[in-house]
Amino acid sequence: MKTERLDQFVRENAEGFDTLNPPELAWEVIEQRLPSGRKPVVRRIWPYAWKVAAAVLIFAAAWMLNDLRDISKTSDGSALAKKEINPALDDLSDAEAYYTSQISSRQAELAAYARQHPEILEDLKAEFSEMDRKKADLKDDLTESNADEKVIEAIILSYRVKIEILDEMLNALKKAEGESMNDDQPADDVEL
Repeated sequence: MKTERLDQFVRENAEGFDTLNPPELAWEVIEQRLPSGRKPVVRRIWPYAWKVAAAVLIFAAAWMLNDLRDISKTSDGSALAKKEINPALDDLSDAEAYYTSQISSRQAELAAYARQHPEILEDLKAEFSEMDRKKADLKDDLTESNADEKVIEAIILSYRVKIEILDEMLNALKKAEGESMNDDQPADDVEL
């Protein structure tokens, strides 16, 4: 009976309940009075720390054993012994000699054409010095990667790019010089 009257009272006065707002600090007071039912979870780190330390120790030991095995394969650990193991290094030195001579001859030819515009040579030297720094990084990678074919191909590609740049510049300068020669020649008088 009491619940029926309460339900009826709530239904009749529902609109009045919707307009009432609780005070702003009411929720803060309620939260403070609630008992804290949860205890903070404390996990121990030691079981995990031992596992991580063991994994790091195993990894370091495997790394050192691999390095010792590589050194023992090359007998004295010198660069000469490494070249005997991988003939690709001999091919790289032959390719470097060839591309270096090609680059030198093209640079000499470009210097003859670019005397009137020395800024071209300065820009070229700056660009090539940046490429040489990247090639030096590749050579460092080559020693670390035990003469990986991809690294060797990247080094050779850097030489080829230099030659392409020089060829394009030479062609552009030759074309510009040819056009300036045509402009200097007087046109024949043509009668109509």
